[in-house]
Amino acid sequence: MPFKFKTVFMAALLPAFAVASSIPAFAQTQAQQDRFDLVAKYVVTAKLCERLGMTLDPALPDKANAAFDAEASSWGLPAATVERLKVEAISRQGAILKTDLDAAANAAKTDAQLRNVRSILLGYGRTCMAATVDPIFSGLIVAPPGYDLEKGATDLADSMLEAGGLASWQTPQIQARGDIMMLAGACRTKIGAARSDALVREFGQSDDARVRNYYTKSFDEGLAEPDFISTLAGCNRAIQSFRLKAANSNQAARQAGNK
Repeated sequence: MPFKFKTVFMAALLPAFAVASSIPAFAQTQAQQDRFDLVAKYVVTAKLCERLGMTLDPALPDKANAAFDAEASSWGLPAATVERLKVEAISRQGAILKTDLDAAANAAKTDAQLRNVRSILLGYGRTCMAATVDPIFSGLIVAPPGYDLEKGATDLADSMLEAGGLASWQTPQIQARGDIMMLAGACRTKIGAARSDALVREFGQSDDARVRNYYTKSFDEGLAEPDFISTLAGCNRAIQSFRLKAANSNQAARQAGNK
């Protein structure tokens, strides 16, 4: 399954601060530079915080900009220098985020690496949690009462990985049944409506709405790809193979439950 980090999160690079022209450098302290970088980091991560279940103030860019200007006004730096350093910090933090997402995308070649998405999201989530108590961002990035970062990261990772059958709740049994549902759709014109419907009744049922929706989506995707398998013989082989996979996963699940 193609990794979707970049397409999902590039919107996080918010142009919160106005672009400044080239301005001569002016000495700032290390603490001041660190603050420029931290504020910029919160700005470019904000959209991801929202994806993790937090609430953003719609006017976050403007409000963050104004609040930071007020904070920096006591530092004794020329206004033009403050503008330049803000733009540089936003550019730097945006480049860091893009670099990290590119690296994650390039490293995600196996199922295990894709499942590591949750750990990566947790790292961003900790930045979001820090923003919720920052003097500038505490009213701009808000975690709801009782917010659970672990659950937020899991839910977002699951939404990214579900299509490939790699969400946390997609057991081997669910994956196998989803595969059969896709075949029931893709092979419908070869195996006939009656047999296709029988597969849906056998493998597309679940009391869990999330799982049931996954099965339905799998069937719909197969139905939209009738040439995925071109012959009846090919469909029969595929269905038999995935029936065996589903049966083996059922047996493995029972054995695990008896331990």
